[in-house]
Amino acid sequence: MNETESLELISMMVRNARTNLRAKINSNILLLWGYAVVIVSILVWILKKWTIFPYTSLSWLLIPFICLPVTKYLYAQDKVKVKSYLDKTIDYITILNVLVCTIIALSAIWIEMPVLFIEGILFSMWIITIGLLIRYKIVISGGVTGVILSLCLLFIPKEVNQIIIFALIPLFSIIIPGHLFKKNTRSNV
Repeated sequence: MNETESLELISMMVRNARTNLRAKINSNILLLWGYAVVIVSILVWILKKWTIFPYTSLSWLLIPFICLPVTKYLYAQDKVKVKSYLDKTIDYITILNVLVCTIIALSAIWIEMPVLFIEGILFSMWIITIGLLIRYKIVISGGVTGVILSLCLLFIPKEVNQIIIFALIPLFSIIIPGHLFKKNTRSNV
């Protein structure tokens, strides 16, 4: 191996290490949002089922209040400040998805709509898009499963009963694929 090939190999190893570190941070962020949606969904379901709190729907706001600061903290853990085009694209798609989901959730206060169905479809499409960008079939399959579960919500008459199915969407579209992705990301960083 000559000097040029040696430098190229070292550069490739540094790029791979950066990519693996960023992939782990991004998968932790996905898992955070997935677990938050599941936990808050179960909380909202319990509160609605037993009418413990009259303004139960406000509990959904726990998701961004918990996840946004923790997401910011996890991003700060990324010591490599140079981002690839793919990293930036995923970041912008994620920000867009969070904004659209938040606007739809807030507008559901004044306009009656199948909000759980719409939210489920939106973040399943977000996961499918990320899966396509990172070329990871398990993530794509998880997103497709989320779309199917979202469609099932249309056939469940009462919103309180839809919440439990809604809680399954991030489980199958974010949490399980996220753990598999994280496990398959090489840990030699």
